Amino acid sequence: MFLLPILQKLYSIFPWISEKKRESMKRKMLFHEWTKGFRRLFRPPFVFLFGSPCHSNLGDQAQTECIVAWIRKYLPKYEIFIATYANTSPRLLRKIRRSIRKKDILLCHSGYHMTDLYDEQSHYLRVAQLFPDHPLTILPQTVNYQEESHAQTTAVILNSHPDCTLFCRDEYSYEKAKMLFNQCRLFLYPDIVTSLIGNVTLPEHSRKGVLFCMRNDKEAFYPPEAIERLRQELEENIPTEQTDTTIDTPAEEVISNRQQILYSTFEYFSQFQAVVTDRYHGAIFSLISNTPVIVLNSSDHKLSSGVKWFPESFSEYVYFAETLNEVPQYVQEIINQPPQHPLPAYFSTEYYDHLLEKLHLHNA
Repeated sequence: MFLLPILQKLYSIFPWISEKKRESMKRKMLFHEWTKGFRRLFRPPFVFLFGSPCHSNLGDQAQTECIVAWIRKYLPKYEIFIATYANTSPRLLRKIRRSIRKKDILLCHSGYHMTDLYDEQSHYLRVAQLFPDHPLTILPQTVNYQEESHAQTTAVILNSHPDCTLFCRDEYSYEKAKMLFNQCRLFLYPDIVTSLIGNVTLPEHSRKGVLFCMRNDKEAFYPPEAIERLRQELEENIPTEQTDTTIDTPAEEVISNRQQILYSTFEYFSQFQAVVTDRYHGAIFSLISNTPVIVLNSSDHKLSSGVKWFPESFSEYVYFAETLNEVPQYVQEIINQPPQHPLPAYFSTEYYDHLLEKLHLHNA
């Protein structure tokens, strides 16, 4: 690969070389620069993180932020190599396969990936097949398959890996995983973004109104018209605004400014008296900002199961509405008796301070 810089220099000198070949050389150089860290002869151990999001969903980006922060805190001697859904190519995996060392760690990003609703898990299955001799950890997942054939195909691959650990982020997923992935080490563990609850300091605001944080995709349970009618009903007595955790900002900008954008989002949530949401990370963002949240159903078990994580000490902050008709009553209850104390750092102290103990690592 030492020839690449020389060839690139020659390509820039000779004008008769086609634009297509110049672009090809440019891509090769970018790939060379991107991967040279873990290809060094003398290098520290690496954490390879697969499946990081390359879109503008702030819930997923918050998971990346928390995973990276956790690695830096608990594995400070490790460098981090992040691969997204888009750039986890066979070429990249072959390069890692040739360069991996015993102390390196393979992590798969948390989220809603163990499903056939989306295609992200295909990357995880390729990693599992390519690295049978290396421990593989899949961070907290929602497990939900529409087609049994897809579930069984996934099960065959993960069960064939001799050292695969799968964390499930709700009871339904955990029970499903016990049936499917019976050769994997399984743990019931909360979403990693909950580790921020009680650990983010925000400026004090005079709170006013209700924020609706609503999704607009195939996981939505209520139609937009029903949500709009509910907002109109509430606005007879209290102002409302609406947002989503998927934003219009280009993904590249979100990734480059992830910490700042997330902090600004938490601060925005902290300006309201209550939040109504059908987004799981909308609920978590509310609690990070110490804002009471009314959680609505989604089209699957993710929210109804997810709210079960919150302990009794969170009861003033978390309400689950079985129907939209219950929302006005809960809003009024929150306004009449707002919580008097900020939330504790329950999830970091009870779970993520102990995550390292549950990983199978080679002398990390």
